[in-house]
Amino acid sequence: MTDRRPAVRQRPIDPTLSHLLRATAVSHARVRRLAALRLAISAALAGAGLIAVFFGAVTGKPFSVTLSVIGVLWALAYSLGLASWSDRELHRAALLQESFEVRLFQLPWNCILCGDEISPEDVRHLSSRYRGDPPRDHHEMPNLPRPFDVLARQQQNLSWGSRVRRRYAQVVMLAMTGWAMLGLITAMLRNSTITDLFVQWCVPSLGMFMLGWDTFREQRRVATDRRRVCGYSRARCAMLAPANLDPEVNRDLCRMARQVQDQLFLSRRRAPRVPRWFFRRYYTQDSSDFTAGLAEARSTLLAAGLHTRARPRPPDRP
Repeated sequence: MTDRRPAVRQRPIDPTLSHLLRATAVSHARVRRLAALRLAISAALAGAGLIAVFFGAVTGKPFSVTLSVIGVLWALAYSLGLASWSDRELHRAALLQESFEVRLFQLPWNCILCGDEISPEDVRHLSSRYRGDPPRDHHEMPNLPRPFDVLARQQQNLSWGSRVRRRYAQVVMLAMTGWAMLGLITAMLRNSTITDLFVQWCVPSLGMFMLGWDTFREQRRVATDRRRVCGYSRARCAMLAPANLDPEVNRDLCRMARQVQDQLFLSRRRAPRVPRWFFRRYYTQDSSDFTAGLAEARSTLLAAGLHTRARPRPPDRP
């Protein structure tokens, strides 16, 4: 049977969802600014350390010692204070995005995993600080019966996020490797001793290496978990597609949609979004790929025997 309907449909966004979208954007922007601040300070110290290695005879030993002390203090501040501050803001951003998607997908709120929702007053306060383009008044959903539309949208979110985060983790690891090689080559050209290399370059770069390793590890782990959950969800949907009119199968898939949403929340709470410039760099190609992938997923479910008509109601008793 050929289905001529479009692959997606437009679901309107009410004012409550619009405020949640704005508040989520503001909270994620704060997380990004904190990450950018940590990166800027770490990069400045690491750059100063490289200068100390290259111009060791000019800068002198007092400068190197001072730089090393500052590097150690910054590494401690990163480990003890700034990371916790960023984690709290990241948790709030994840809660706000969870509130939006739970309402959009009409899923129950998981109090055990997420705790309490952000209060409406705080949502409005954050929403009022939004300064970007007005959010869209609609949201694209796969043109599938419930809960397959929710699951297909979650699968797109999982796979897209997995690709972006894995790509960013690779760039971070490449940058750390390049910086380490640059420091070693500079030390070799200057005939620096191991002690000078450690004091002048390794210690000032400690904060940047800690930040880079944490970013690489967290983004890779999130990408791996997202890919695993997406694969399981797709396989389960394809297996149960022919029986989607069965009420028990429908309830089972609704439970799975809530479990997949739990994994999305956990991944967002674990690692921040990639920088906006990095996301936009690949957005056109990624958007084309995953829009086509969503249409292909819909065709696969229909070919597997998914019934697009509503389940018939039992006749009324006379």
